[in-house]
Amino acid sequence: MTAALAPLSFGRGVIVSGDQTVPLEWAAAVEVVVDDSTIESPSAALDVLHRAWLGRRPVVVRLVVDPASFRRPGAQVAEPWTLGPLFEFPLDRLHFLVWANNYDARSGELMWWWSSKAGRLGADVVATVEGDVRLPDGRWAWVDAGPRGSVPAVEAPVVHADSVDVGRLSVVPVSDDGDSAIELALDQRAAVVHSSGPARVIAPAGSGKTRVLTERLRYLLVDRGYERDGVLAVAYNVRARDELVERTAGLRPRVQTLNGMGYEVLADALGQAPRIVEERDLRRIIDRLLPAKRQRRANTDPIAPYLEALGISRLALRDPATVELERDDVPGLSDLLPRYRMALREMGGIDFDEQIYYAIELLLADGELRRRMQGRYRYLLVDEFQDLTPAHVLLLRLLSSPRLDVFGVGDDDQVIYGHAGASPEFLIDFDQLFPGATNYALGVNHRCPVAVVTAADQLLSWNRRRVAKDITAGPAAAPGDSRLDVREVATEQLTIDLAKTVTGWLADGRQPVDIAVLTRVNASLLGPQIALAQAGIPLDSNLGPDILDRLGVRAALAYLRLACSDGPLDRDDLVEVYRRPSRGLPEWIVKWFRSGMTLAGLEAVGERIEDEKVAIKLVSLATDIGLITRLVKRGRPTREVLAAIRGRVGLGEAMEQLDRSKSEGSSQLDDLEALEQVADLHPDPATFEAWLRGLLTRERNREGVTLASIHRVKGREWPAVVVYGASSGLLPHRLAENVEEERRVFHVGITRGREEVVVIADANRPSPFLAELTARSPAPSAEPARLGASAAISPRRPTQAGGSQAKASSDGAPKGDETNPVFIALRTWRGEEARSASMPPYVIFHDRTLHAIAAAQPASMRELGLIAGVGPAKLEKFGQTVLKIVAGSVAAGSA
Repeated sequence: MTAALAPLSFGRGVIVSGDQTVPLEWAAAVEVVVDDSTIESPSAALDVLHRAWLGRRPVVVRLVVDPASFRRPGAQVAEPWTLGPLFEFPLDRLHFLVWANNYDARSGELMWWWSSKAGRLGADVVATVEGDVRLPDGRWAWVDAGPRGSVPAVEAPVVHADSVDVGRLSVVPVSDDGDSAIELALDQRAAVVHSSGPARVIAPAGSGKTRVLTERLRYLLVDRGYERDGVLAVAYNVRARDELVERTAGLRPRVQTLNGMGYEVLADALGQAPRIVEERDLRRIIDRLLPAKRQRRANTDPIAPYLEALGISRLALRDPATVELERDDVPGLSDLLPRYRMALREMGGIDFDEQIYYAIELLLADGELRRRMQGRYRYLLVDEFQDLTPAHVLLLRLLSSPRLDVFGVGDDDQVIYGHAGASPEFLIDFDQLFPGATNYALGVNHRCPVAVVTAADQLLSWNRRRVAKDITAGPAAAPGDSRLDVREVATEQLTIDLAKTVTGWLADGRQPVDIAVLTRVNASLLGPQIALAQAGIPLDSNLGPDILDRLGVRAALAYLRLACSDGPLDRDDLVEVYRRPSRGLPEWIVKWFRSGMTLAGLEAVGERIEDEKVAIKLVSLATDIGLITRLVKRGRPTREVLAAIRGRVGLGEAMEQLDRSKSEGSSQLDDLEALEQVADLHPDPATFEAWLRGLLTRERNREGVTLASIHRVKGREWPAVVVYGASSGLLPHRLAENVEEERRVFHVGITRGREEVVVIADANRPSPFLAELTARSPAPSAEPARLGASAAISPRRPTQAGGSQAKASSDGAPKGDETNPVFIALRTWRGEEARSASMPPYVIFHDRTLHAIAAAQPASMRELGLIAGVGPAKLEKFGQTVLKIVAGSVAAGSA
């Protein structure tokens, strides 16, 4: 049936056939040709059509091809990590945009197909200038298929196509003033009443982002009449989800976590809710799949690195081979990932990260599933957008397509999970992910004191990769410079000063639950926890005795026990320390360690061993133990003894070497430093460990002072906050490669405080960030290159077979000099070693590591240990052999 022309405010376009004359009403409209070349490369047409649809600008679509050629939803069988967060199905979007808000004039008459769909629901379809249809109650109404939210100014009622799609003839409410948002600040209200299409809301610390999100939900469901079935608020975690649910209890909105979204997709696709596999079972799977003859490190958790790396590969959408190359502790990861996932499938289960990754995989492969799920995710409101990983972003784009109507709320200055793939670029280039997005900025920090707001603003001005902001303190913000106290304290006084600060606040009337002590890393909480526990202050902390089981701390305490022993040396303690630091002692040496052995007996063993080199190294161990023993007998305090273990014995250098084999994560050197700080509180080395363990076993008190790392408390706040350990090596952290992210971590820490913030730094090595709190950068912020410049998040196109593009080499790195005689000798040795041990050559050393060794030509164990890919275990096992090969090859080459 021929349709009547709707008012121009609806922005409807028209579809014509290949050689058809354009109707006069659209003579001035932009024309988009959809032909074979468009199907082959649709990006230009998509850009024009999408922005015209969002802006309600009429277009002419000249449809040259059979529409059936792009009607069916696309499918892609590929590992999600090969695609990247920018991947999309362009023909799916093209199909939607061609038909969404356009008349079909190919038959010579104007057809408005939404009228026909409304007719199936009981509306009377009659061509008239009063409306598209007559509703069952007798009123004429227009069926609008433009972007929802921007209601055309017409006298007749309007029914949106979304309502028709879900079987309803609901009339859009007339008022769009957002009466429920009237109490908001002006910047908040502007975002809440955003009309239509995607939106980016930059919400700095304390600016009221959660309120904006909840009020936006209220606005859509109450003021604009959106169907609940198509609107979803997405929270980053369960705690945030529960807070959103509590704040919108009367609305009964749909609220899910990111993982909840993935889980819903899986339940629909699989026909049943999959089982979440517990970690102990995941560990069994990994242990079973790894090579039986794999190299094991004594006294370490061999499975934890694989659990972490499997998560990074899936959530950061990174090639597992590259992740494997960057670490020293996950050999075989690239082979493990598909086998691990298959093992989960076989047992009908998933792990935490698979809720996202597997959901993406199914949505990619099954177009009908994707189209069905998209009906439930038409309008997404996403909290903490800055914390999303590439996998999260890809999942959101797949589910929100073809409209890509996402209301993202976040702060690029709070991106602190870069190790998992989170990036400020997702917010900075939001409109590339969700085209046509409107930008809003919340500019008032309603939480923090004026001094903190000013300091945080100046600190962040030194970052280049950010959205420029102008942040002011709220009208109720606490004034005065004293609200931010930055202290540089002598090393031995750090924990003492902290305890005085907290006890002072308590004496002034604050409750323990009103106070938080925050650190960059978990290990740095040891000193504060022991100092406050000794003072009898109730504590809410996750830190327990298990921190004493970490490698470096365990070795240091073993040395301490050996030195304090009045009788025989403990055999287990000798086994703990003989390779820390590495002395090149063979593993069989432990057979010589006997119960009841004294220090003199240990030295005597060396005289009985025929291998002179081993004997000398064993004497070196006895000498180190003797050194520490003499310090104890002379009555030296615990800190001095631990400092000698770290420095003179060389445990610190050994742990630093272990840290260098990582790019991120916990640091063994942090653990040793924390142990030394605690030593200031208990000078007797003989009773130090028992005292320490006793205080670490205290029961956790949920009403106590909060002790946590900054990464664990983002989104929370307290009246009084201490940021402890603002020292070089910790902030920025020694293992961190991204100084801008470290600056953001510091910013998140100080902005947790509502009334008072104290920053405590080691006077011997204060953080360079302290000076930046009081001085603005002379250079303006510079937004980074567009999305795709970063390898971690670049869009990657699959090949026709569904695999990833070819790399420069098998390990993802440019090839080195294959003719280098040192490299050739190393590769030959590696092959022989691999065959002998029945293991893949890359488990010993990757080609990239061999090239690096050949280029550096190390002459000592220390020089070899500085090379990426040479971890402590490999250094100890292969170090001497590698040095001999290098030296021999270099000598042969110069002969």
